Amino acid sequence: MDSVPFTTFSTLNAVITFADVQNVQFKAIHTDKHSFIWHAIGDSLILAGIGDLSDSTIKTGLDLISTLIKMIIGDENTYNNNADRIKREIKPCLPIIDYILRSLTSITIEKHLINIIETQSMKDNKAINNCLYNWSETICSDLCWVIVDKKLSAATKDWWDLHISDRKLLITIILANCYDQITSADIPIFLPHSSTKVLLRLVCCMVVQGVWTAAICGPTPNLDDIEINAAKSFRTVINYFRPNYTKFELTSGYIIVNTNLFKYMQNYYSSTDVQRGIVQFYNNIASRLMNGTSYNLMGSEVSCMGKNHNYYAISSNSITLCLAYPSKHNMVTIKYCAKQAFQQLLSDINS
Repeated sequence: MDSVPFTTFSTLNAVITFADVQNVQFKAIHTDKHSFIWHAIGDSLILAGIGDLSDSTIKTGLDLISTLIKMIIGDENTYNNNADRIKREIKPCLPIIDYILRSLTSITIEKHLINIIETQSMKDNKAINNCLYNWSETICSDLCWVIVDKKLSAATKDWWDLHISDRKLLITIILANCYDQITSADIPIFLPHSSTKVLLRLVCCMVVQGVWTAAICGPTPNLDDIEINAAKSFRTVINYFRPNYTKFELTSGYIIVNTNLFKYMQNYYSSTDVQRGIVQFYNNIASRLMNGTSYNLMGSEVSCMGKNHNYYAISSNSITLCLAYPSKHNMVTIKYCAKQAFQQLLSDINS
């Protein structure tokens, strides 16, 4: 997105401020290139969303950032009129907001995908889940999860019961503040949809390179004990923490979607062009054509030929696999490879 001149922003902000005094509220202001949307948080903060995306996408992004601020500083503090204090308290939010904004501008994204969590299945999910629950009991937390290569790999049942925005942000905080930067963290947080007044701790630690385990805890245990227990609990499954791309070796990219839960399970793109093409294929063709099909029957499929890539999607049992292949591969080869990959994927999920 092109940068917005500060004079344009300050002028529009003055218009909004004056209108507010007159009890007039703008839902949005549009220019030739951008949409300007304002979002109030409590009595003390106003977020300004500016972009060349749709209004609904910008609003959903602002809602997520609003939830982040409440998660970090607490809902009650959004009604604090001490401007200097609020500036200090929201400072830890800034790198996380930058991370969220990068995800919004990397590709044209639909509003319902903003809160989506990327997940992936590992070689032995049952063993990893057993280790996770063992660690959960050791540190006395029912809200635990594992991140592998920036994707969710396993989580406790209670963690899945959290609000979708809270789940998204708990992972985003780790990716923005911890991943590739430090080996552990202990971050005070609130849960905006379930624990608005009780301050909790988001604790996380690196098990091996690219693999993080995290939990929501109370005052105890301390971070050192959490790290030691994580190393003990997961030592038997270290070799499982490796992504399995062999079944997709001919592809330029793919996405795996659970259509019942409306979440991405796994994805891979060789380039941003492939990412854009395969997401558009899924949004505009695959998801719509398969919407009325029976997902209990193997072989619900659709294909599309493009300039540089051919696209193919297949669904069964609420799982949709959408792939992009270089155009040099004909559709017969693509269908054969895709069906083999899909059968292996379903086998991995059910094992």
